[in-house]
Amino acid sequence: MKRLPLLAIIMGIASLIPIIGCTCAIIFLSPTVTPRMLEVTVGYGTVMLSFMGAVHWGLALETPAIITPGQEAGKTNTYRLLLGSVPAGIGWLALCAAMFHELAALLMLMAGFGGMLVVERMAWRKGAMPRGYMTLQWIVVTVVEVCLLTVTVMALSWKYTA
Repeated sequence: MKRLPLLAIIMGIASLIPIIGCTCAIIFLSPTVTPRMLEVTVGYGTVMLSFMGAVHWGLALETPAIITPGQEAGKTNTYRLLLGSVPAGIGWLALCAAMFHELAALLMLMAGFGGMLVVERMAWRKGAMPRGYMTLQWIVVTVVEVCLLTVTVMALSWKYTA
């Protein structure tokens, strides 16, 4: 596959600004603001997770089927289209869960990002991802996971100090 464009790298890193901003707001702003920021964090995490799935849709629709030994043509793109939809579903469930239990929503998002990283690593090992993509994903997902973990710890501290 071709190399990842520089703009994709810049935008991937820039996509971290809102989640880092939400995390900082939750840490440093007044406790009266933080519940709303928690909702915003879950919402943006959902958007990011959905976008990660959409990357696979784009690759499946743009490129011809990748044929691996022992696999029939088109099956890889079928898997891509199906698995590309899963992150949006996980994000939607996390948004629904956030209405009742924000910690469950955060844990669902953390699991979703971790799962995407595993699936993308498998695709990368088969040559189905552009060069540089996994490096970018490791950076993005690591920062997102640290932010979500920090927000989870902060939310737990509110529950036990209130």
